Amino acid sequence: MASKVLLVVIDAATPHVVCPAVQTGRLPVMRRLAEAGDMHTQSVSMFPSITPAATSTIITGTYTCEHGIAGASWFDTTKNEVAYYGDDFWIIVREGFGHFVNDFLLRLNGDRMRAPTLFQMVERTGRTAGSLNYLVYKGNVLHKVNVPKLVASLPGVPLSETVEGPSLLCLGDFAGARTPHGHKPKEKGGLLHRFGMDDASTASMLKDLAGKRAFPDFTVAYFADNDYVSHEVGPVAALPVIERVDEALGETFEAFGGMDRFLEETAVIITSDHGHCDVLATPAAVIRLDQVLADFRQAALGAAWRTKDEIMICPNMRAAQIYVQQPSAEIIERLASTLLTHPDVDQVMWRSRLTGDDGQYTVVSHRGRLTFSRGSGPNSGTDDFGGTWNWSGEETVLGLSVDGGSLHFDHYPNAFERIAGVLDLEQSGEVWVTAKPGCEFEVPGGKAHVGGASHGALHALDSYSPVIMAGGGSPMRLPRAMRSVDIAPLCMQILGIPMRYRVGEP
Repeated sequence: MASKVLLVVIDAATPHVVCPAVQTGRLPVMRRLAEAGDMHTQSVSMFPSITPAATSTIITGTYTCEHGIAGASWFDTTKNEVAYYGDDFWIIVREGFGHFVNDFLLRLNGDRMRAPTLFQMVERTGRTAGSLNYLVYKGNVLHKVNVPKLVASLPGVPLSETVEGPSLLCLGDFAGARTPHGHKPKEKGGLLHRFGMDDASTASMLKDLAGKRAFPDFTVAYFADNDYVSHEVGPVAALPVIERVDEALGETFEAFGGMDRFLEETAVIITSDHGHCDVLATPAAVIRLDQVLADFRQAALGAAWRTKDEIMICPNMRAAQIYVQQPSAEIIERLASTLLTHPDVDQVMWRSRLTGDDGQYTVVSHRGRLTFSRGSGPNSGTDDFGGTWNWSGEETVLGLSVDGGSLHFDHYPNAFERIAGVLDLEQSGEVWVTAKPGCEFEVPGGKAHVGGASHGALHALDSYSPVIMAGGGSPMRLPRAMRSVDIAPLCMQILGIPMRYRVGEP
């Protein structure tokens, strides 16, 4: 087993773009890593396939129902408030930067994160861990973070706070943590790059740690820029961003004395949190949820319930969850049928008990209606990870087919497990809705990525990530089927630390 692990997460690295670039040598460093180890081209993300939830799944090895981060936008029933971590700023304008900074610094990595992170699990064994610009950094060590001057000058924003993170915490302009050798990483970026959490900063810190041989036992390095650029121009045109990450990894290895020497003591895992689906360059690609649901009394976006409200929309790009203040079978069915009046809505799903359906989960689409549950039944089969499910209704709703008792999902990978993974969260919206490929949801104050790309839905285009693994002193192979929830147990397996879940378990 390797003594150390370096986990590199490239936001939105889309495998149908990245993997051919690796294979053809356009990403030469990643190609060398794949040749020295292994590459998986279809690791399945969680649902909703959107950054706050997906990065939480990677670092905890759990689905939303356990870690509690229900996307980029959800209603926190315990606090009677909307949690928002998106890249547009309609909620920030409404609530103020003080609210946003408090949510980002303290709540996302505090009470809202319910599952232990890899940082916590590793350091509880006496080993060290480090986070380089990763969005989810909850750990066991207290750190003082300072708010950048540009942000601190805004009303309601604190000048400093104390957060709990791993021993080494680097958080853009908020926390320029010193390495054990006294180097303070260079501060880069600003508001447009997650408050300084940009690729140049992460690359600089990686190279510095390599040059000083100061890597903790477990390190996560996060590269966010590809997601921003892919949203604007699509994943194909954004490939130069990943080329720069590839170059940064090469410089890191050289600073250490070469890739071969680095891999002798450290296993490298490279992955992404989700993929990207191109959005058509036409206004018809935009689904205005507030207009589709105009017959329902809607809560003000980003605000708590009012007595008269029937529903609350929490957008998550190509997915959205809809809360119902007084759920009933009638209003759930009316919501579903109204959503499906729009031709570009893909699926609508909810917990079956809300409408008295047989089973645990219900999914409807223009192709029909399907209910499913865990366990055996008249129609049942086993997914790629050993989970047993039974169902009734139209299998085409999720592209379901069965071959010798094995489940296959055409276009909606591992759909049963992923849907259950969010609907089992008590703070989940009563109804989830997804958009067809090429389309995205929009609400007032937000802006769909017309002509660019987006993610969040169940579709394969949103949901696949590459995984490259090499090093650790002995050849290693990735399993035939992979998910983002397998990354954490894979890291722990390499480190030789027991974990509740193992790679590939249901």
